[in-house]
Amino acid sequence: MGSDRDQDRDQERRRAYQRSRQARTEDVSTSPRHVYELIRSMIRRGTMPHDTLLEETNLVSRLGASRNAVRRALQMLADDGVVVRQRRAGTNVAHDIVAVRDGEIGPRAYPGAADEGRLRVVTLECRRITAPEPVRAALGQEVDSVVLLEQLGYVGGSPLYLRVGYCVTDLDESEFLRRIEANHVDYPPVPVVFRSLFDVPYGSSSSVVEAISCQERAAELLGVPVGSPVLLRELMTRTTDGTPREMSFTHFRGDRVAVFGGDHAHLPPVVAGPDAGAEIAMPQP
Repeated sequence: MGSDRDQDRDQERRRAYQRSRQARTEDVSTSPRHVYELIRSMIRRGTMPHDTLLEETNLVSRLGASRNAVRRALQMLADDGVVVRQRRAGTNVAHDIVAVRDGEIGPRAYPGAADEGRLRVVTLECRRITAPEPVRAALGQEVDSVVLLEQLGYVGGSPLYLRVGYCVTDLDESEFLRRIEANHVDYPPVPVVFRSLFDVPYGSSSSVVEAISCQERAAELLGVPVGSPVLLRELMTRTTDGTPREMSFTHFRGDRVAVFGGDHAHLPPVVAGPDAGAEIAMPQP
């Protein structure tokens, strides 16, 4: 009888231990991927700004994560180039993650915006060319020539994106470039830039974003190793009657940019466009 009672007690202890272990497992995240996502989100939202020291003990407490999961997540972020890990110096946020809204050329840098004063755009090329067949197909078969525009955007002194645009305009290159440079003073919102360049109101945009490996020339301009992940966005901008005026391709540094969508609860209905992506009418400033 005594032996049976001892066995019952042992079984109850094992069940209690398993219940306790299960409760701890539910409360503590052991997934480095989950922790990585949460830390990156905090950096993107600005709650962990540039040069913030990331202390493992603090992150374990804040995220409800195991120390091993935090360490592995920090290494994943270091592999991305988002944080810098140094022996005895700890882990620091290397740079912020810049928000680029869907349909906009770059970060919002006009007065009062999130990145006011941080954006600088350099025009690398502006010349008229015969429209390549894919550009004619996208912009309209009647388009014989376009102005090719290549630009490099910097935020906080570091390269952020490389952009190539094919613009439908009757202006000569010098006048078109003059108008572009005039917008590089305070970087106004897209509708203002669009009207200043094309003399017609801005209507809508559609875009497609893909993750690709950075090729040699783009890598050199963006200051990243060849083969680094970048976000390639194809963007089409149109007038209010739906006429395309520019087709552009932008390489965004994958370690520094997050492309934000809109709050669809407060936007006009989405209408499927003729090209991939969804068209959303942009509000006037």
